[in-house]
Amino acid sequence: MSAQSVVGDSRTGSAPRIGSAYMCNCCPKKPKKFGTEDDLRKHMLEKPNECDFCPNRFKNKNEAERHQNSIHLRPYSWSCGAILSYEIAFHPLNSLTPLSYDICGYCGEEFTNSPRDWDARFVHLTNVHKFGECDKTKKFFRADHFRQHLKHSHAGTRGNWWGVLENAGRKDEPPQKVRNRDYENA
Repeated sequence: MSAQSVVGDSRTGSAPRIGSAYMCNCCPKKPKKFGTEDDLRKHMLEKPNECDFCPNRFKNKNEAERHQNSIHLRPYSWSCGAILSYEIAFHPLNSLTPLSYDICGYCGEEFTNSPRDWDARFVHLTNVHKFGECDKTKKFFRADHFRQHLKHSHAGTRGNWWGVLENAGRKDEPPQKVRNRDYENA
């Protein structure tokens, strides 16, 4: 890899600048400023391992792989948008009693299986758990972050009942495309 291809073609001005400072676009958290393009080039050469999906660069291969796996190669996401109806928020309770019960997937409250009970379930979900009020487009790429959302945004309480709701909120994610570095460096 040439030093010129790391920074870009200085004739076309592809190295990002703010005023007279050159900006690094390879550091994911906080871009650094450099006085000269040569200083920027040296900095970028310290990080030879580039992400296959974004311009982030890393000092060692392990960091680059961890970044790709945790940020770009996520097979699932969780979202309240996947819980399409309030019926999905309830699932049967396995009990030995003669009455049949369903359990709320947010808090574990039991509801008898009767036609009149569905109105009480709807009121429970809308008043207690604010069903349908959150941003349904928001995705969580870790199950524990989705659980935190259920707890803080929907007054959910942790228990065995969360498993069904977690599975209902899980969706497959399409794989991301690997970027074409040859096109970017042309």
